[in-house]
Amino acid sequence: MKKKSKLIKFILTLLLSAIVTVFLCILLHEFGHVIVMLSAGDRITEFSILPAYVSGEGGNYTNTSDLWMHANGTIFPLLLSHVFLLFYRKESKNTVYRVFSLFFGISPAFGLFPWFVKPFVYVGGTFTAGNDITMFLYNFSQRYSPIIVSIAATVLFGISILLIIKKCVLRNLIDEIKSERNSSLQGSF
Repeated sequence: MKKKSKLIKFILTLLLSAIVTVFLCILLHEFGHVIVMLSAGDRITEFSILPAYVSGEGGNYTNTSDLWMHANGTIFPLLLSHVFLLFYRKESKNTVYRVFSLFFGISPAFGLFPWFVKPFVYVGGTFTAGNDITMFLYNFSQRYSPIIVSIAATVLFGISILLIIKKCVLRNLIDEIKSERNSSLQGSF
């Protein structure tokens, strides 16, 4: 019975870590926008997590700050994820820490997927108006090829995966899962 309880605890840790990571990534995404808005002189008038949005008034945006406004919702959580991974303690045996580290390391990286795909769709003339990526591409493509955005997203995704592998984040979670499986199997005999 103790082995079954340990497995349930592990599954709950997975679920809770996923929920916390999603909430944290949404929060950091919106804070990424807020940072640029404040630097442009905006006064924040609304901030919400569910549904996720931020609005302000009075800002003085340049082409560069406008580009950052739309990109920083993705860049800010990704940057924090990379910093977190750089300081990851691979010797830690704490299950919650191991599970959360993988989720927080990989979630912002998967946020790059639309930044890889949408420039190709944008070049093809089909796009969804009003979202961060399309608004970024509208300004960016006036000077540069949108495919550069796809290349940058691929490089940033690669850095995330490299950090996860190099810092043994994935290996530690795999070891944790194997340990849980083995203890469950031993308990059933």
